[in-house]
Amino acid sequence: MTDDSSDHHNDQLDQPADFFGSATETAADPSPHHRRNMILALVTAIVVGAGVLAAIIIPVIGASHRHQQQAHASALADCESAQRAFATLNTTYTTTITSAGRLARGDEAKTVSEEHAMALTSKIDHIDDTHTVSTLATASCDASADTAALTDLAARFTIANTSMVNRMRDVQTDADTLKQLVEGARNADRRGELQKELTFANTVYARAPANLRAGLQVRIEQAKAVLEPTSTATNAQINDALAALTKATDDVVEAMPLDCELTACVALTFDDGPNKQVTPRLLDALHTADAPATFFVQGQFVSGSNKQLLATMAAQGHEIGSMSWRHKQLHTLSANELSRWFHDTDEVIEDAGVAKPTLFRPPDGAWSEDVVETARADGQSVILWNVDARDWDAKTSADDIANNVLNGASAGAIIALHDGHERTVEAIPQIVSGLRERGFHLVTVSQLLTDELDPGTVFYARGDTAQDSLPPNGGEPTR
Repeated sequence: MTDDSSDHHNDQLDQPADFFGSATETAADPSPHHRRNMILALVTAIVVGAGVLAAIIIPVIGASHRHQQQAHASALADCESAQRAFATLNTTYTTTITSAGRLARGDEAKTVSEEHAMALTSKIDHIDDTHTVSTLATASCDASADTAALTDLAARFTIANTSMVNRMRDVQTDADTLKQLVEGARNADRRGELQKELTFANTVYARAPANLRAGLQVRIEQAKAVLEPTSTATNAQINDALAALTKATDDVVEAMPLDCELTACVALTFDDGPNKQVTPRLLDALHTADAPATFFVQGQFVSGSNKQLLATMAAQGHEIGSMSWRHKQLHTLSANELSRWFHDTDEVIEDAGVAKPTLFRPPDGAWSEDVVETARADGQSVILWNVDARDWDAKTSADDIANNVLNGASAGAIIALHDGHERTVEAIPQIVSGLRERGFHLVTVSQLLTDELDPGTVFYARGDTAQDSLPPNGGEPTR
C-alpha cells in the first residue's frame, strides 16, 4: 500500500500560495469593469477636490472684485463731489477777481487812492492759476477712468479750491480796503450834492408862494439834520435825503410860473434887422418851433412895410430892443449925436405900434461909459451876450451855426445871432430842438433877466454883468 500522506500534505500546504497568487494576478490584471470603477472613483475625487477648491477661491475672487468696484465708485463719487465744489467756487472766484480788477482800474478808485488801486491791480495781474485752476475748468470725472486717475483728479480739484480760497481772501481784503475808501469819497461827494441841493431848495423856498412851502420845509429840515457834523448818516441815507429833497424842490418849481432863477433858461437874440426878405422867413421858423426871441433892430430899417414886421414880431410874443439908428461904433459919436440916435430909434419903433424899448445892444458889442450913461438916461439896460453863433462869418454853414450855439449854451445864456442870413434861418430848427433836448427853456431877454434888469447895467448873461470892468472910453471890456 502506497503511502500518499506526504503528497496530500504538500497539496494542502500549497493552497495558500495559490490563493495569494490568484489574488495577485487579479490585482495586476483587473477586469474591465473593475478598472472603470477605479477611473470613476478617481474622477469623482478630482471633481470633489476642484469643487472644494472653487468653493474657497471664487468667494475670495468675488470679494476682491466687489472691493475694487466699491473703491472705484467711491473714487468717482469723491471726484464728482470735488468737481461740483470746484465749479461753484470757481464761479465765485472768477466774479471776485473780475470785480476787484474792475474796481482797481476804475477812474474813481484811482482818483481816491492811486496807491491802493495800483497795488490791487498788480496783485491781480500776477495771479497765475494756469495749472491749479484754469486747466481744471474743462476737466471731468469720467466713469471710464480708473480709480487712481479719479482719485488724482479729485485731489487736484481740492488743491485748486484751496488755492482759490486763499487768493480770494488775499484779493478781497485789498479790494474791501479800496472799496471803503471809494465809498467814503462817495459819501463826501453825496454830502456835497445834498448841500448843493439844499442851497437851491432854500432859494426855491424863498421865492415860492406860502401855499407851496410846507412840504418843502419838511425836506429841508431833514436834509439839514443829515448834514449835521455829528450825523452818522450812511451813504444810502444821504441818497434818500437827497432824492426826497430834490423831488420836493422840483414839485414846487413845477407848480410855480416859469422862473429863470430856478429853471435853466436861455435867450435867443437877433441883431441888425428887420430885413424885408429874410425876417419873414425867420419869424416863420421861430413860429413853427414855438420859440420866443428878442430882436435888436436898427432904426434906419424901421420904415415902410418893415413896420408891419415889427408888429408881427410883437404879436408872436417876441421882444424888440434897440441897436440905435444904424450899425456904427457908438463910442465915436458926440454926446448929442448919440442921444439923438437913441431917441430917433425909439420913435420909429413906437410908430410901428410897439412899446418903447427897454433893452439896448451896441453894434458889435462895443460900448463905453458914455454909451452906458446914454442908455441909462433912456431907461435901457445894455444887453451883450456870452454865446456867439458866428453866423456873421460867411464861411459858417447852418450846421456850424447850430453847433456853435449848442456847444456854448448854459443856463442863463444870451445867444447872439443875426437877422438877415439865410443860413441862420436854416439853423433855427436844429438850434431850438437841440437846446430843448439839453433841458433849456427858451425865453426873451426880459424873462431871462427878471429881477435883474436895471437901466445902464451891462449884461452878458443872467447873473453876469460887466459893471466892474468898464473900458476907459470905447471898445469891449475885459472879463
